[in-house]
Amino acid sequence: MLKWILQRSKIFMILILLFIIVGAFTFIQLPQREIPETTVNIRTVNTVYPGATVDTVERSITNPIESSLSSIDGIAEVTSSSAAGFSTIVVEVAEGESKKDVFSDVRQAVSDASTSFPEEAFDPEVNESTAKMPIVSYHLTSENRDNLLSLQEELNRWKDEVSELAGVSGVTIKGLPEEQIIIELNQDNLKESGLNVTDVQSAINNEYYPTPLGKQEMDDEVVQLSVENFDSLDQMEELFIGKNTADESVFLRDIATVKVSPKELEDIITFEGKPSISFTAYVKSGQDIPTVDERVSQKVDELAEGLPSEIELEPYYSQASIVTNIFNGLFLSLAISVIAVIVATSLGLSGSGALVVALAVPISVLMGFIPLPFADVDLNQISIIGLIIALGIIVDDSIVINDNIQRRYKLGDKGLIGAVNGVKEIWGSIITSSLAIVFTFLPLIFLSGGNGAFIRALPTVLITTIIASTLVALVFVPILRYFISRRTKKPTSDAPGLLGKPLNKLADVYADRLLKKFSTKPVLVSTIGLLFTTAIFGLVVLTPFEFFPAADKEEVTVDVTLPIGTPIEETHVALQDIEEMLQSDDGVYETSVFTGTGTPGLFNSSLKSTGENTGQVVARVNRENQTTQGLIDDWTDKLRNEYPDAEIFMETIQQGPPVGAPVTVTISGPEIDKLIELRETLTTEIEALETDLVVDNIGDFEPSLEYVPDRDALEENGITVNQISQQIRLATEGIPLKAFDNGVIKRDMNIVLGGAEDEVDLSNLEFPATTNSEPPELISLDKLVTKERNEKLQKIPHIDGERAITIRAFPENEENYEANVKEIVEEQRDQLDADYSITLGGENEAQSDFFAEITVLFTIVIFLVYLLIAFQFNSLSLPFLVLIAVYLAIAGAILGLFVTQTPISFLGVMGMVSLTGIVVRNSVVLIEFIEQSLKKGMDVKEAVIESGRVRPILLTAITSIVALIPVAVSGNALFTPLAVTIISGILFSAILTLIMVPMLYLVFYRFRRKKTVQEEL
Repeated sequence: MLKWILQRSKIFMILILLFIIVGAFTFIQLPQREIPETTVNIRTVNTVYPGATVDTVERSITNPIESSLSSIDGIAEVTSSSAAGFSTIVVEVAEGESKKDVFSDVRQAVSDASTSFPEEAFDPEVNESTAKMPIVSYHLTSENRDNLLSLQEELNRWKDEVSELAGVSGVTIKGLPEEQIIIELNQDNLKESGLNVTDVQSAINNEYYPTPLGKQEMDDEVVQLSVENFDSLDQMEELFIGKNTADESVFLRDIATVKVSPKELEDIITFEGKPSISFTAYVKSGQDIPTVDERVSQKVDELAEGLPSEIELEPYYSQASIVTNIFNGLFLSLAISVIAVIVATSLGLSGSGALVVALAVPISVLMGFIPLPFADVDLNQISIIGLIIALGIIVDDSIVINDNIQRRYKLGDKGLIGAVNGVKEIWGSIITSSLAIVFTFLPLIFLSGGNGAFIRALPTVLITTIIASTLVALVFVPILRYFISRRTKKPTSDAPGLLGKPLNKLADVYADRLLKKFSTKPVLVSTIGLLFTTAIFGLVVLTPFEFFPAADKEEVTVDVTLPIGTPIEETHVALQDIEEMLQSDDGVYETSVFTGTGTPGLFNSSLKSTGENTGQVVARVNRENQTTQGLIDDWTDKLRNEYPDAEIFMETIQQGPPVGAPVTVTISGPEIDKLIELRETLTTEIEALETDLVVDNIGDFEPSLEYVPDRDALEENGITVNQISQQIRLATEGIPLKAFDNGVIKRDMNIVLGGAEDEVDLSNLEFPATTNSEPPELISLDKLVTKERNEKLQKIPHIDGERAITIRAFPENEENYEANVKEIVEEQRDQLDADYSITLGGENEAQSDFFAEITVLFTIVIFLVYLLIAFQFNSLSLPFLVLIAVYLAIAGAILGLFVTQTPISFLGVMGMVSLTGIVVRNSVVLIEFIEQSLKKGMDVKEAVIESGRVRPILLTAITSIVALIPVAVSGNALFTPLAVTIISGILFSAILTLIMVPMLYLVFYRFRRKKTVQEEL
């Protein structure tokens, strides 16, 4: 086959050139982003039930939907939260199930359940829950907040124009109240007319939302039927409502005023102490970040030209600048790695050999890019690091092939025959070692959850690049060597490369002295080596651990939750005080306050629950004077001591998928009072440990005012509880109507009672009593109900249809913390009824699950590699010798992490798994060389000693190490553990492999000979 290819080498060179062009084009087209894009297998079902209490929402909305969802197959978990006036249900699809089919069933189930909803409840909305990725964010600031309020219409235009840009998924404006239509009823006029609120609601709905008539065939054509109706806001006051007691027509203008007014503020924002509006654009999935960023920035700059002089536009966040900075650093590391690899190979190869290997590197990389779009992999930190790791591996095949072809030429083979024989002798080992690497990384693609999605790009890039490099080594390298051999008659040097002679001398010293000496006592040497290696594993307990490190960013977010009932204005004042405290730190150079719903998804930070009592402060630090972690350590306790009644979290961006609390405890059962009692007990006991903070998903009780009806009075006057509720709602928040939407303007509509105060004056609200008197006797509301102040739950959470409270604990010291919490949980669990349960979870459990999954995958990897090598050597014992290199490499990785005090992390563990494929190659080549020497008639000891002269092993180890040195010294907190792990593992393994594998081969050989003799006897 190879001979046939070499005879058509020019055609294949053109084919390789085509692959290079396609690979280069693919690289240019791949979207760039900071971290891998992940899909979310969840949908949210949101239902508004205006004015309803928590238990009413649970009973009337949440329970029917959950009951309907329970019959659907393919759902992993259903969680919900019933709050006052609002129900949120989250549906997660099980792994391996069809999202399309399951979510179709979910929509149908929700639609079926909604038929039983109360009339006042809105239709449920089923939405895909996607993590909105902000691409740019701005602050529009002014010295006076009133100046900002005048920007409503202008910013709505901004929102429309930016949202229409290609690649933009949406825009969020915070700090500017939305407008609504208020229909303010005049209580006296309404009373005199004899009409009620229901009459007003019906009139508006009937006029603005008439029943569609459809189409009808007339005179051989189909025509659209319609009834002319009001469609503008100006016409609303002319709306006919009904007849009064004097049989006179009553129009809306007679009993109400229609006006457009701002809603209550959900957010109050300041930037550097100035009132601000936040304008944030989000990017669609799969888009190139720099391209969309530039598109949005140009549009915003164009729109900003029309801003009033008193308004300043301040760029606040740009993902493109982050991506650019990251890629500049990574591409610099990549360029240095490429140069380092080429230089390293030239040290031990001839000029022509170095040229061949140098060309093989970019060709392999570009060809490896071609499958990436089909695997949904783009250019991000993880994929680029995978490419850098691959650099040290992809040259191995080319080095080995080039070196062996060169050896054949030195032995006297000519041109075509030398190239064919050089490949034929070792192609099996090349294929085996490449497949070993593929088998090593392939299981990592199937890691589950957020960790798997985060890391998936790394094994994908490695696999595609390794496969490409193997093809390049088996096809391109022989073709190029064949071309070179036909154009030069210069004899091949015995010591090619700049360091050819020193490398040869080193190999001779190693083979003739060390191996010759060690081979006299192979059992002793092997035993000492294995014991020494095993002892290194004990250093794990002395090495720091950090699952995902903090990102090297400037931002620190302070999440603040004040007591329930705190008005948003008071919350904002408290957050500004916190901002002022942080500004006193010399390391802080910029601050922002987002009171209410928090930041618009910036800095991977969002509030878990929002309201008037919540908000976030964002501080940016000058890293020359302060670190983000230093700011957190310095100020967390100070802020909590200053605001003891508040929940305060300080955090910075963490590299990796989102994580939760270190420890969580979930209490499930039917009675909410019993669950709250258990929550109080567990919270108290957990707080008694070395605990920094304990919070839960149900919160404190909120103030409540309950109107208790006099049932006898209601019966006597013919008045219902619903009429009472409607009248009180009218005098407080108002009664919502369908949104006004004429195709141009869309605004919420609300009917309110004019002159309403903060607290309802019951004596001023009157009902017509059902009596025979003319006109009807009026009775005030204070004669029908009494007020009672108490406290009620904020929300009722569910997990899989069952009430459940989740407690989140943040320890001061994590050592033995989870074990102590487990003891508390076990003690309480023993006292529970059968209907109640307590489960322990959290980030620590997620990490344990990850390591358990990695252990399973690593076992599969070892088994696959074992089978692969067993097939190559047709032996069940020799694969164990090859796998010894893996054991040595992992020990070396731990030693490297310990010496440098680099934390064992998620990517550090990935590095250890990666070592399996990388170091197996050296062992395979070494044993292949020994086996070939034995077939040629050499004595086993002589064959083992000669294996020490294998130059490619040294060169491949050197190239793998130098490729990762730029990453190791870059200071990148995420990737340094990965680089240190692989470098130290390769270095340690390469040194000991060249000693341990030959010695163990002697031991195995003697054992096999002894067994063979016994069988013959």
